[in-house]
Amino acid sequence: MSSSFVDDHFQFAEMNIRHTGNMDETMAMVRRAVRMGYDCVVINTDIGQMMQEDGGEPPHKKKKKGGKERNVIPNPVNIDCSQLDTSMLEANGKRLRIFSRLTTTISNSTEVHLLMHHPQLKKYDLIAVRPSDDQILQTLSKKGDFVDIITYEQASTSVGWLNKSKIIQLCINDGITFEITYADALKDSSQRREVLTNGRQLLMSTKGGNGVVIASGAERMIDIRAPYDAANISVLFGVLPGCARKFVASNAKKALLRAESRKTLKGGVLVRTKEDLPKNLTVRLNVIEKIMRIPEFRAQMEIVKNEVGKETEKN
Repeated sequence: MSSSFVDDHFQFAEMNIRHTGNMDETMAMVRRAVRMGYDCVVINTDIGQMMQEDGGEPPHKKKKKGGKERNVIPNPVNIDCSQLDTSMLEANGKRLRIFSRLTTTISNSTEVHLLMHHPQLKKYDLIAVRPSDDQILQTLSKKGDFVDIITYEQASTSVGWLNKSKIIQLCINDGITFEITYADALKDSSQRREVLTNGRQLLMSTKGGNGVVIASGAERMIDIRAPYDAANISVLFGVLPGCARKFVASNAKKALLRAESRKTLKGGVLVRTKEDLPKNLTVRLNVIEKIMRIPEFRAQMEIVKNEVGKETEKN
C-alpha cells in the first residue's frame, strides 16, 4: 500500500467518542480531544443490537418483515472541522483527521450477513462489533474482513469469550483490533472492578496487548483523558509502563490503516490532495521525500520529465 495520510502524520488516536444525539456535546468532546493532543479522533455511532424481537425499545428502529425489528443504521456524524482550533497540531506538523465509526451488537450469523451487506456500511470509516458469544467471535475470525474493531460491554460480568485466546489470536492475525474503553471505570468502584477484570483477561489472551487499543468510550467531556494518561491506564491492566504507548499509538494506527485500505482497490492505491500535506515546510519536505522513495512514483516522474523535455525541444 502506498504511503497514506495516517501512515505519514499519525501520532495519537482517540478511537471512541460516542455520539449520543447531542451535537453540541459531541463537538465539545472533539475540541477537548484536540486540545489534549489527539490528531486522529473517531466519532462512534452505537446502534446497539443489530436485530431485535418485537417488544424491544431500541432508540432507532424500523419494522421488518417476519415479526422482527431492525435498527436503522443512520448516516455518520458530520463534524465541521472549521469550528475546531487545530493550530497547535499544525504547529507540530500534524493535521487533524476525523473518522466515523459504527458499533453494533451481533448475536447470530444472520445478523453478521445483514451487517456485512448493509448499504449504509460503506459510509463509515470503521466498523466495530460486540459479539454476543464465542461462536460469533469464531465467525468473525473467518468472515470478518468488513470488521475493524471487536469490543464488548466493558463492565459486564458475562463476556464469555475473553478467555478464548486462540480465536482472539485468529482475529488479530486477520487484522482485527480489540478495544478496551475506560469511561465506565471512572463512574463507580463496582464498574471499575469489572472493567479491570475484563481488561486484564483480554490482555492475557492477546499476549500483553498485541492488537488492542485503549479508548475513552466517552459520552461526556470529563470522561476523556490525554494520550499519555490514557496509555498509562493500561498499567492498571498489568502492562509494563514502557509498553503503554502502543495502545493509543501504533495499535490504533494499524486499525486506521486497515480502515483506509478498505476504501481502495484491495488496499493498493490511496489518493490524497495537496491540501493533505502538512503546512510545516520541513515536515512537508519529509513527506515528499518519502513519496519519492516509491519506485513506481519515481518511474512515473521520469516519464513525465521526458515528455516535458520533448515538448520543450519542439517549441
